[in-house]
Amino acid sequence: MKMNQQSDGFWTHFWASVTAIASAAGLTTEQWIYVLCAVLGALLSFASYRNNKRALKTKEDEDIKRTEILRSYLAGRENNATMDPAHVAEEVKGVMDNIGN
Repeated sequence: MKMNQQSDGFWTHFWASVTAIASAAGLTTEQWIYVLCAVLGALLSFASYRNNKRALKTKEDEDIKRTEILRSYLAGRENNATMDPAHVAEEVKGVMDNIGN
């Protein structure tokens, strides 16, 4: 008859396996914490990289749309060559302000 009548649970075996693997690897608890923090830091860095890349792609897409709208507006105008450049610049600025709103 056993002294402890309760059956061994999953968590007991899990933590026993984790500590056995850690001791076999020769790493202390402090070193495992460093490893986990390094992995967490790498994951955060990669997520930041992906989010920044996605934001830059969105900004680029918006710039392309804005350029196409401006190009189609200027192509639809008549006598662009005879217009005063300062007047065209003012008109383009007004159109770009309207696009942003």
